[in-house]
Amino acid sequence: MIQQPKPQQTAAILKAEWNELIVEYGRLETVGDFDFAMPKHAISVAFIPHERVTWSVDGGQPQTTSMPAGSVFVYAERELVWHRREKESEYVNLMLSPCLLNRLADESGLSTPFELQHRVIFLDPIILNVAQLLKSEVVSRGLAGNLYVESLRNLLAVHLLRNYSGVLSKSTPTKTDAIDALKLKQIKDYIEDNLAGDLAIAQLAALVPMSQFHFARAFKALIGEPPHRYILQRRIQRAKVLLKVTRFSSAEIAYQVGFANPSHFTAQFRKFSGVTPKQFRNSI
Repeated sequence: MIQQPKPQQTAAILKAEWNELIVEYGRLETVGDFDFAMPKHAISVAFIPHERVTWSVDGGQPQTTSMPAGSVFVYAERELVWHRREKESEYVNLMLSPCLLNRLADESGLSTPFELQHRVIFLDPIILNVAQLLKSEVVSRGLAGNLYVESLRNLLAVHLLRNYSGVLSKSTPTKTDAIDALKLKQIKDYIEDNLAGDLAIAQLAALVPMSQFHFARAFKALIGEPPHRYILQRRIQRAKVLLKVTRFSSAEIAYQVGFANPSHFTAQFRKFSGVTPKQFRNSI
């Protein structure tokens, strides 16, 4: 009797692309026997626990194991194929640009090209947290903005380099230049002049100049906040001024201070101020 091949299954996927990062949020509703290949060089997080799943790597012998909620997969050059699941799955695939990873490795005095170590079904709270936050950005269509995603992307890249690179140091990293008082003023002035725009860490780092990874670290050391949070605070402060001295609506002010939409503006304003923009204006 000729064995029929397993069906090739697809998942319902939401996909978003940012600079040097692709995020896919997927739901695989198919259960039973099937073949479903995951993308090479991706990092995946599975959100739903499974008592039994069957999978194989590079066409090898299938394995049946449990899969806890929040399980992380680093595929590297290997191809992982799912063969059987007993209930639907929910996951995020994170794909970082090799150029980004190699640039960071080189700046850190590590040998390149950068190669991730293949690992499957393990727990990593940092990767899980980044995946959950990026999932929210995909679902909300980038509500928090590029600067926020850049910060998460850089956090993930540094974490992978430190823990899953498998590369060796080729030299002692050079000491990162500090941001002097004049440069810091220039950066702050640039932020104030461009609050309504789509600010990026790479733009700010170019003013120094230094790499965006070193810039973010040096900026936080000076200011006490990472760049994206400092900019968010400045946007809220600018909004407060506009609420006090103009009669612009909250929606108009939201766009004038760089928020993607009024609902995100209101949520962040309440988070930082304890009241909504309307309540703040009425209290003046």
